[in-house]
Amino acid sequence: MQWKEQGSNFEKEFSKTFHSQHCPVLISSLLLRAQQAGQVDIAGLKKKPNGWFLILYELKSGVHPGRRQWARLRCAQDYLSKILEMESKLEVKFCKNAEP
Repeated sequence: MQWKEQGSNFEKEFSKTFHSQHCPVLISSLLLRAQQAGQVDIAGLKKKPNGWFLILYELKSGVHPGRRQWARLRCAQDYLSKILEMESKLEVKFCKNAEP
């Protein structure tokens, strides 16, 4: 149970820091599921000289995303980039105390 609490605190702190620096984006899990895409934990927009850039994060407190999860997350990235007509970046962030 401790790792769930640790992961929850990690997500809360990461979200607070990330969204203080970027424009938050709320993405419907129902929309992504309808596209057979994975759900992302944190999303935001970053202003660049030539427009906006979408940043997606999957947060992990332990194991790396499996092949299937990674494929679904990439599907979400591709779908969101297409409908928003902007470049995007997908990253996995690990809790400092994670044991990958």
